[in-house]
Amino acid sequence: MNEETSKLPEIRTFEETALDELKPYLLDPKENYPEPFYMLEFNGVPFSAIGGIQAISGQKKNGKSFVLTQLMAAILGQGSTRAEFYLQGLRVPDRTLEHIGHLPKVLYVDTEMEKLNSAKVLRRVHWLCEWDMNEPNDRFNILWLRTVEQDDDTKEKAYEKRFRLIRKAIEALEPDIVFIDGIRDIIGDFNNINESADLIQKLMAIAEKRHICIWNALHFNPRPGNDDESKMRGHTGTELGNKVTDTLVSIKKKTDTGVIFTVKQQDARSKDIPDWRFEVTDDAGALGIPKIIANGLNLSTSGKDTSDTPEDIKAWLTEGQLDITWPATLSDIRGIIKKRGGISNNDRLQNDITIAKNRRFILAQTKDKWEPGQLKPKYYLDTNQITVIAPSGEGDVF
Repeated sequence: MNEETSKLPEIRTFEETALDELKPYLLDPKENYPEPFYMLEFNGVPFSAIGGIQAISGQKKNGKSFVLTQLMAAILGQGSTRAEFYLQGLRVPDRTLEHIGHLPKVLYVDTEMEKLNSAKVLRRVHWLCEWDMNEPNDRFNILWLRTVEQDDDTKEKAYEKRFRLIRKAIEALEPDIVFIDGIRDIIGDFNNINESADLIQKLMAIAEKRHICIWNALHFNPRPGNDDESKMRGHTGTELGNKVTDTLVSIKKKTDTGVIFTVKQQDARSKDIPDWRFEVTDDAGALGIPKIIANGLNLSTSGKDTSDTPEDIKAWLTEGQLDITWPATLSDIRGIIKKRGGISNNDRLQNDITIAKNRRFILAQTKDKWEPGQLKPKYYLDTNQITVIAPSGEGDVF
């Protein structure tokens, strides 16, 4: 073989070339693929998988913005007694806080409402989190894109500019979760199959690459004869419904005493969360604060009561208070209730903890008492509710 012949590239078969391209996409049975992390849970059931996209739907004026407020305040409200009281059962899982290693950040993108209404969403979240109502917080940013117009110089259309600004905000602000209210305004024709598929694929790629959640609000058309089920609008709605890890639907009902909203999980990749109901209160004046209704929380998916009586829970905490060190984690407190009450049902335990917080049997640490690196509050017994026994047997306070 002469020198020129020895320098020729190796001839590879079609099969070998194809395998090189396919290799990154072939699942390896030896690989340990971890369970997903979820940004939220309700009554102990996780939802909103990190790295995926999600949807919230409902007819117009049916409370979608109030539901988004609840989700955002639950994510941001660690240590807030207001968030715990108004958002009973809705929270960030402890496992997720440990995984991301910091308090989560939220980006809310509003393409629909007037600036005043967007500001109300911001202030509702601030109020629930017990933040200063007039000072920005770097964990929560709102991008207001309703009045974006086409650029006559570059010919960039308004919807294209909105999507570009959203991507730029994600890169600059590095949120852990994004809420786009609404997705209809970042696409040209929501009845175009190819355009819809391209947008949803881009959102999925962003969520996966940046390890975040992206929630998308889109109106639905009710199915004839069944207002509780929905079909999100256009081909965008169809494509979104096919790709999401979760779809929540908000339904508004008038009653003799007022208006009640119900949040249902229409689609889920994992276990279905139970429905929750909420009403809008005037507890912050005209601002309007959504409050999850307690008796809706205490129902399992079967509709049966899964809670113990407050008197039982109070007794178990009193009897078992020396079993753990205070301030205590919610996991430690669950251990007391589980042991003293002989409870093995997780839904029941979760509801008992919620009752303990709502009845103020336990009180969350204030933020100034957190230790360096602490990501969630620990709890004390409320001495106004429970007689606290010192290890010596005397009635001293911890």
